[in-house]
Amino acid sequence: MTTTRTLLASLFVLPVVGAACGDDEPCVPGAGEICTYAGDGQNAYLGDDGPAVEASLSLPMDTRVAPDGSLFILDWNNHRIRRVTEDGMMEHVAGRGELGGTLDDPANSDFNHPTGMLFDPDGGALYIAAWHNSMIRAYDLDTGNITDSCGDGRRAYFGDGGPAEQATLDLPASIVFDPQGRMVIMDQANQVIRRINDDGTIERIAGQCLTLRPGGCGGAPYEQCPGGSGKWSCDPDACGEPCGTGYGGDGGPALDAQIAQPFGQSALPGGRLLYDPDGNLLFADASNNLIRKIDTDGIITTIAGTPPVDGMPQRGYSGDGGPATDALLSNPVDLAMTGDGTLYFSDVDNHVIRAIDPDGTIRTVAGEGGVPGYDGDGGLATDALLKYPFGIELDGDTMYIADMGNSVIRQLVLP
Repeated sequence: MTTTRTLLASLFVLPVVGAACGDDEPCVPGAGEICTYAGDGQNAYLGDDGPAVEASLSLPMDTRVAPDGSLFILDWNNHRIRRVTEDGMMEHVAGRGELGGTLDDPANSDFNHPTGMLFDPDGGALYIAAWHNSMIRAYDLDTGNITDSCGDGRRAYFGDGGPAEQATLDLPASIVFDPQGRMVIMDQANQVIRRINDDGTIERIAGQCLTLRPGGCGGAPYEQCPGGSGKWSCDPDACGEPCGTGYGGDGGPALDAQIAQPFGQSALPGGRLLYDPDGNLLFADASNNLIRKIDTDGIITTIAGTPPVDGMPQRGYSGDGGPATDALLSNPVDLAMTGDGTLYFSDVDNHVIRAIDPDGTIRTVAGEGGVPGYDGDGGLATDALLKYPFGIELDGDTMYIADMGNSVIRQLVLP
């Protein structure tokens, strides 16, 4: 959607470049330190086949470390997938920078704001949540061919119980594989989480697509909308309305819960998904400013953030050093976990990366809460400034941060 593209391009232009380790000396972070790994701080598209730190990105959303050690980048507002080779060079992978979905030229198939990506368990394909295409697409690492694996390209909610290729999504924001190797999708604007089963069918596993907010029905029960739309409404005339955001369900089945992902013409991509080693599904309930967990029995709980009060999401920056469930967050998006069970997440509108230790204590590991900027390369990450950090990726003790508002990728070595 060009409205979103134009809005964000003007919002996040940032002419200031962060501090470096010296004009002729590359910035290499030590323990607890941060450096810019890719991008020159300009919101643009430049620099393929040159040094990654001299290339220009436009609102990068995510990164993934490839099986060969290179770093794939979702260059979101350039509508491209790019890659930083192990020797630090920037390369083009896919996408022509044009909005659309044609597969006439497979190696350069058009993406419309690709938002999430994930390598398959065998490492042979990169799956991409093509957000405004409302599809999940697969990029073959050997041939460069791109195929559609889920979604028919429309923006609606249809298809549960049928083939995933024929289902309809509405802004798929994130994908993950469950412990059985099945793909799970954050279907953002439908306010549900869906799964592709081994037989190729798709089903809802969490959240509800309610066309009216709780309390808006005057006590009338919700009923299934006709036509297999997957929506529920207390008013048949409202079945064509978008799925509403809400909050509810903690302590009960995830299928009965409500979640709140960003919605509207200018909304950014929503929360992402992660399975922990015990098989629990964690996700960022972004517009509720929470991180929630669905355990292996399908029960949902909140593990970070303060739940809404009287229907109003609680937003802010507080709680470091105390229980994560007492903290205030502001638009959490991406999640990553280390082997010791520490959960890291991007607290986007607070301009920080935070961590939840195994004992449930929350702390900030990069950025200064509530202070956007671009500064601190070569120094401690807790003294640095970030601007709308979106995606995070762990590779051992190294974290890659898609510092979206600064149009750079930054590299943090965990202390």
